[in-house]
Amino acid sequence: MRRKIVLGILLFCVSAFSAEALSLQDALDRAKASNSKIKANKEKVAMAESGQSEARARFMPTISLSAGVTRIDDPIYIDLSEIQNAMSGIAGGLSSAAGAAAYSKAYIDAYNQAYDATFAQATGAGLPEATAASMAQTKAREIAQDNANTFGAEATQQIDAAKKQIDDADFSMKVQDDLFFNARLSVVWPIFTGLKIKSAYDASKENVAARKAEFDMATNTVLMEVATRYFSLRLAEELTVLREDTKKNLENHLERSKKLEEGGQISKAERLRAEVALAEAENALENSKRDQSLARMALASLLKTDTNLTATTPIAMPENVHSMDEFKQLAKDKHPGLRQLRVERKRSESAVSAARADYFPTIALFGYKELYTKDLTLLEPEWAVGAKLQMDLFKGGDTRAKVSNAKALERSLSSMEEETLDNISLLVEKRWRELEHARGQLESLKKTRELADESLRSQQMAYESGLATGLDVVDAELALARLKMADLKAHYDAVIAWLGLLEASGEVENAGSLMKTETSEVAK
Repeated sequence: MRRKIVLGILLFCVSAFSAEALSLQDALDRAKASNSKIKANKEKVAMAESGQSEARARFMPTISLSAGVTRIDDPIYIDLSEIQNAMSGIAGGLSSAAGAAAYSKAYIDAYNQAYDATFAQATGAGLPEATAASMAQTKAREIAQDNANTFGAEATQQIDAAKKQIDDADFSMKVQDDLFFNARLSVVWPIFTGLKIKSAYDASKENVAARKAEFDMATNTVLMEVATRYFSLRLAEELTVLREDTKKNLENHLERSKKLEEGGQISKAERLRAEVALAEAENALENSKRDQSLARMALASLLKTDTNLTATTPIAMPENVHSMDEFKQLAKDKHPGLRQLRVERKRSESAVSAARADYFPTIALFGYKELYTKDLTLLEPEWAVGAKLQMDLFKGGDTRAKVSNAKALERSLSSMEEETLDNISLLVEKRWRELEHARGQLESLKKTRELADESLRSQQMAYESGLATGLDVVDAELALARLKMADLKAHYDAVIAWLGLLEASGEVENAGSLMKTETSEVAK
């Protein structure tokens, strides 16, 4: 019987020779490469890594180049008219004083020179000293008066000319044209932010880890669905082969019934019963083919490929399977959803540190250099360096609220982690019991398989000898077919339960390498 089933599978594969042979590992690899959900979560990881690079850049100074051209309504001037008026007043006051001072100095200098010269000339001519002194005084007064008048007038003219220059001068200065250009190179470097930058960087690293865990979770879920649909297709294909084999056996039984009816050994009713059984088998075969087509379409939709494919990995678990306790430990250590929660909890700790950073001042170094100095005003330097400090003294309790919110999030994630641990442990136990139930069914079916095979053989021999009816043969044939189908279903249930355990432990992607690679029928 096993040879017949294997032969049926081979014939089915030959009939579908153009279909792509696909192992479970091939299906998993193709899903990882082409599934839209996996691709979307992969891009989220790339976004998180870009965010980490952005957070790392905040440790470095910011260097910027700025330039611009500006047009204003009017040029900007500085009005110095008050200084002009003060200087003009001073010059006006000096005009008379300077004239008098020049007159006095010129008079004294000329008088002394003229007196000495006249006195010496008179005494040299033999005049008495008294007469010479009188002549010298008279002559000196005349000369000094003339010189003093001349020098006083000249001094007054010079001061008046200076005053006129001050009054006529433009005491306004242009400091900015109405059209001007500027270009500046600036540097700003925060050197202390109360650990705000470091906390943001730590949070970005944890975000990358969280997105990777989310990607693993999505991949695990998708691959579990792929594996389930894969074995649903494999089950449908093997059921189709079994029903095809049942149909052929019933066709052979009908042919024998016709011959026995012609020989008068059986009644017409028994031959009709064989025809009805064959018709039911044909209808079941058509239904199985439709189920197979739907299963193929369901798998192809996940793999983003056409429906021209066939499953080759048999429905059979690996012989060596972890114990329930081992699966529970693996799930606690590797379940991607639990890992994501742990990372999110760690990231919430960074959020608390970032919120507390608002209690501290921000200190930054800065500097700039004007690259275009032609249009600078008198009040603008060409370069400057310095440091600045900023500290929020009162924000209405905003910082305290942020810290409380971050701590509440941390406590919430901690509670969610505990709940998830319990749920995962329960899930593993549920899957394990399903696996044990399927194993029990398989053990039970093994004990009845030999009996069913022998019962069919005995009924066929008795029927040909006229000791059994066609109904007995049909019932035995259908009983064996149902037993084979139940055996396949039990293997399918066991594999799905085992895949569920792999899903809980985050190892569905390794299912293909753990399965048997040879293509064979599991029903024996």
